[in-house]
Amino acid sequence: MSQLPHIPEEIRMQFQDKVVFITGAASGMGLATAQAFADQGAVVYGADISAENLARDFAALPGAHAVPLDIADSAAVREAFATVEHEHGRLDVLVNAAGVNAPNKAALDALNAENYKGFEAMKEGRQHNPEFYETITDEDFDRVLKINLYGPFYTMRSAVPLLKKAGGGAIINFSSAAALMSVAMPAYYPASKAGVLGLTREAATELAPFNIRVNSLAPGAVDTPLFRQSDEEFSDFLISMQPIKRPATPEEIAKTVLFLAGAEGSYYTGQTFSPSGGLVM
Repeated sequence: MSQLPHIPEEIRMQFQDKVVFITGAASGMGLATAQAFADQGAVVYGADISAENLARDFAALPGAHAVPLDIADSAAVREAFATVEHEHGRLDVLVNAAGVNAPNKAALDALNAENYKGFEAMKEGRQHNPEFYETITDEDFDRVLKINLYGPFYTMRSAVPLLKKAGGGAIINFSSAAALMSVAMPAYYPASKAGVLGLTREAATELAPFNIRVNSLAPGAVDTPLFRQSDEEFSDFLISMQPIKRPATPEEIAKTVLFLAGAEGSYYTGQTFSPSGGLVM
């Protein structure tokens, strides 16, 4: 029977006592990423807008520091990183996993209903042309951009001085497969996620001299509570478009984050990785 390859101790526990800040840490990919870093002995600051959800799952992790935070609030983000500086004086890894695909429940319900109409039309051999632009309000567009694009900018701006103090580190920003392919949906989502890619590339160029690497992830279907909010039949339809006919697990995404943050990913910066089962090639 073949043996697993030996993983050097310096790689296996390379994040021991490192300071990591993760947004969207209360659930899904953010929580799985927090678990992965905690398992390696990192000090993990987990930020999320839901203090209740942070207390339920994230706070139980070893080395966990729960930070109730709306990342769309610039002043609150500055205060959160000031706390990190006061308590540790440094930061080694920033992971921007927080994000929304709709500004509120009503907009999410409307999106799911429109998607299902298209799905039903396809099954019946009918043409269905979704119409989103006429229904998007200024407030809805602004809210999604504030969370998905402004939020990562706010956290990166506050994190960079601490990463420089540490002598370098890594930033991983979550985008989406929707930023890399043509898809009919409310414009605020692909626009915000495409903006994250531009933010990532610029930061990678500017920060490379300081030994700070910046990369992004553009996941496809991932088995999270957000993904399962859609009708199961529709979710299965989305998965069927991928060469690999299943969603990713949050833990699979977390492993990619650890790779990009660690020594094995030391030559990658400004890149976009799309764990999407082949949806994006």
